[in-house]
Amino acid sequence: MPPRKAAPEGPFPYPTTSEWAENLYEAITNTCAAEGFVPVPRQAVLEGLAPALGRGEAKRVIERRRDGGRFLRSTACHVEQRDTDGALLVLKVDLHGAATLPWVNNDRTRSAWLHPSDDNQERLEDLVDQQRLKAAWTAGLERAKSALRALAPTATPAEKDAAVAAVETAEEELDRIKAELRACEQALGERRPLPVVQAVTEDGIPLAALTTEAVRAEVATEVQRYAVETLREHARGRSYDLVESLVQEGQRDSTVVVLQRTPVIDQDGARREIWRGQQATGANRADARLDVLGVSPQHLLTGVPQSLLRLPGEEDNRRMVVRGLGEILRRISFLLNTEYAVPERDQEGRAQRAVRIAQVPARVVIGARKPQRLEESLRQLNVHEHLRGQLDYADVDRALGLWSTLVKAYQAEGRLGELLAQEVAQGRITAGELDEDAIADALVGARALDVLSVLLPPGDEVSSLTLRDVAIRCATALVFPPVPPRPQNLAPRAKMPTGRYWPVVRTALQEASWARENADKAKRRTEIWAAVVAQHFRRPGPLAAAEGLFGKHEVQFGVRPDARSLASLLTACRQGDAAAWETLVRRHLTPGMISAAEPFITPNQGSLDSVARKGVRRAPSNAVQALVNAYSVPPEGVTRELLLAFAEAVLRTPDSPAGDGLRPGTFWVPDPHGNPRKGILADKEWFDAVFPPLASVRRAKRQQPPADDITGAADESNGGDTVELDDEIPEAPLARMTRLRAELASAVASSTVSAAAVAEEIGRLLEIVTEAVRAREEAGDEKEPADVRALYVDDFNKIKEEAAKIAPLLDKATLAVMSL
Repeated sequence: MPPRKAAPEGPFPYPTTSEWAENLYEAITNTCAAEGFVPVPRQAVLEGLAPALGRGEAKRVIERRRDGGRFLRSTACHVEQRDTDGALLVLKVDLHGAATLPWVNNDRTRSAWLHPSDDNQERLEDLVDQQRLKAAWTAGLERAKSALRALAPTATPAEKDAAVAAVETAEEELDRIKAELRACEQALGERRPLPVVQAVTEDGIPLAALTTEAVRAEVATEVQRYAVETLREHARGRSYDLVESLVQEGQRDSTVVVLQRTPVIDQDGARREIWRGQQATGANRADARLDVLGVSPQHLLTGVPQSLLRLPGEEDNRRMVVRGLGEILRRISFLLNTEYAVPERDQEGRAQRAVRIAQVPARVVIGARKPQRLEESLRQLNVHEHLRGQLDYADVDRALGLWSTLVKAYQAEGRLGELLAQEVAQGRITAGELDEDAIADALVGARALDVLSVLLPPGDEVSSLTLRDVAIRCATALVFPPVPPRPQNLAPRAKMPTGRYWPVVRTALQEASWARENADKAKRRTEIWAAVVAQHFRRPGPLAAAEGLFGKHEVQFGVRPDARSLASLLTACRQGDAAAWETLVRRHLTPGMISAAEPFITPNQGSLDSVARKGVRRAPSNAVQALVNAYSVPPEGVTRELLLAFAEAVLRTPDSPAGDGLRPGTFWVPDPHGNPRKGILADKEWFDAVFPPLASVRRAKRQQPPADDITGAADESNGGDTVELDDEIPEAPLARMTRLRAELASAVASSTVSAAAVAEEIGRLLEIVTEAVRAREEAGDEKEPADVRALYVDDFNKIKEEAAKIAPLLDKATLAVMSL
């Protein structure tokens, strides 16, 4: 490398000197000690923070005390989330516009990531290998084509045949690799496993910076590329161009930056640690700034090719990569300042467009009250910004943001371990035996599900199936926590005691009071449940596919998970237990039926109706109830063996690879004996034919949970003798009122479903008539005889007469309910 020339002056800053970098670290450690915070590691300051500060910026925020020690100025520090365990000490500085990366763990894109299991990580490794092979063979194909084109006219036939064969071989190999790459993408469900981040530990002490697990450099590059691609996809709904906004106005607001270490292993096997500032908030702005400055995020992470940052007089070296953050930023500033110094510079050139974002305000995390909760604290800042911000959240990501808020609320109240130990583990373990921090991270997708193995029922092996199932049980218990039944001695108008868990949900989700039983609560909670459950599958289904699966009763009184394991439930179903079958279907099969590679339950929406749609349009609750009823009242050709074979296939198939003519995650339909019928794919069309839509859905009356903890055990001195009287004891008016009020909600829900089913049947009737008319016109056939058409009209009028009875009855019910 030639000797460095004097750096041209300009608006783009050059990195802080090593001397002031050490002074900055001293000031940070002294200030954190005085304020009661744990500081960031030294290397994080020297390699990730100091290079991002312009010269003079470190001096601006440091002061010397009378005792000679260096501290940060009080005006340069701020405490986020004060008086909480997640309190953070941040440094208010201006950073180089190209110094930070979009944070991969952004909650606005959480739905685009898989849980970070070992299996998913191995699939990612295979995907990256196939990407490298594709790039290599693409280049090889171009070389082969160039060699073919460069053949001299005097070339021999043998030379021409060899060149053509080389092109054909390269094309065949490239097609094969592309097919394997598509298979790798399908195995991951077109997504990527979310990197696990945790606090950096030095000498056994956690510090206020994050680190990921060591991966190959190519894997880290792919993860960063995918994160930015997904972030851009989610930001397309923005009503203005963010890049042009930054070019014209710069960045006015301050964003939160966390220092993160990314250990990578290069192709030669050498391990190196990369320190970069990550935008915990403002990730879109970080990506837009890098776009303006001409640097890709993945290059900024693992190394920028020298050809992109070549200095004047420097030889072009295609094998040279610039890795150090300080050197990358120095080269960017050198090149842009050189361009900016030209009086007749291009007004649309990079230097002119980037001048307003040469430096941007930031709040850099330099200390934490509890570093173990650093990632959680930053995630909540991110969630809060998006839930309360102007940029629209996608429905799934909004639901996941609320889920993250809900889990944190349980944790803050000290109820998370207690609820899971009582409701999911059924009291087999105590709350003190659970690692709440690890379990909370696993539930929100920031850690693998292995930590949930402690909650598994006895006898269950630890597998992706059982871990996914226990995670769904946890989500159900947390979103629909149990509420004690109304005490028998409670006055009619007295306030209902809602127990320990419902107030946590109400505060986190900002719901109305418990007494206000409405459909909005049920819909919102169901959307959260559906979004959380979908993340445990590689092909998550839409939120609308879960509509109506939980009602107002589940919101008010909660959902009690069954204590039995999946194996026990299946055994009970084989022995004729209809209640076990209903539990298996509603709580364990339904998520897999929604998020299967060939979904059996889809949204009841006309917008999804097309020639490509499989099966019939039906409400999700209708499909679930049809499967439940098939156990006791089986349709023609349905046996218990078929039902159990279908249930086992739905449970195990999400993780199954391709094979035997099947795509990943699919299976053959079972025959009446439970054996697979090869060649017939189990899909929605088959499901709707075997389990046809019900005319109406009427669920059995749901029982409230036992009230032993409220009303106490029965008095044992009453004796066990009973007598039967000649006449029935008349029901007390108060008891009858309580019973009828409880039945009212179920009757309203059943009537709503029945009315929807009738409307659906009339819609289907209209479609048949319309299609019949169109078919007659296309065939050029005569109309039906007049007397036949008249009979149809009479039948339609009878239907109208029956339908006309509904509105007056509803009007009377509406007037009556006002006096309830």
